[in-house]
Amino acid sequence: MPSIEVNGQNVHYELFGSGVPALILHGWMEIGRDHLPLAERLVAAGYSVILPDLPGYGQSVPPKRTYPTDFYRRDAAVMGEFLSALLALLGARHAHIFGFSDGGEVALLLGVEYAHLCRSVTAWGAIGAFDQSACEHAQRFSLSTAWVTPEIIAKHPGQDVISWVQAWVDAFCAMIAQGGDVTLSRADQITAPLLLMLGERDNLNPPALGRRFVEKAAERRGVLRQFRVFPEVGHAIHEQAPEAFYSAIFDFLAKVDSR
Repeated sequence: MPSIEVNGQNVHYELFGSGVPALILHGWMEIGRDHLPLAERLVAAGYSVILPDLPGYGQSVPPKRTYPTDFYRRDAAVMGEFLSALLALLGARHAHIFGFSDGGEVALLLGVEYAHLCRSVTAWGAIGAFDQSACEHAQRFSLSTAWVTPEIIAKHPGQDVISWVQAWVDAFCAMIAQGGDVTLSRADQITAPLLLMLGERDNLNPPALGRRFVEKAAERRGVLRQFRVFPEVGHAIHEQAPEAFYSAIFDFLAKVDSR
């Protein structure tokens, strides 16, 4: 399987289809292939799709996964350089960026820090900034690790996946103690079209805070911005309301690609 080493990190990826590149960034404890359903729809629509395992997940080792306080920015630095190298290999200028949850936070960071590589940015289950209530929610969530199934563990061979739960929560809460800003203060620096989607019942990512991010991003006038809230849906919109999710994505892409 192909891989690229950037910033001392091996990044494993899979490449499907042909056409304008689309990069999909997975969420916490996932791997790239967890988003094959979206990848398959994008390929069928004429895009080439890049599915990486984010730093330290799946086959993107060594080094193994860790959670420093700035793990979102570290991951974005790795994935930005990875995308730059891969686009050079493909002979492409930019890519549509997609990201879910932690991958969504990284996608928003790419939109700020690697704007020249982004044809558009789509994130769901991400809001760009967190407050103390998010830390408290994460701490309650960490009290049980029963949801870390053997199937999840098997995706990350040779790593102590159970220990990731407390490590992630500690880093997340430390980040919040330092202000909690991931990209909110720089949202207006996203020069690419932006689609942000949240579930009405996403307790970690309240829609009101997502709306705040998109309003800040909209300070750059003349750039397409869309914000969608899915009723009766939680964090994983793509799993809980798949057809509405895909419809929103392809409606957005049609507007972007017609410009």
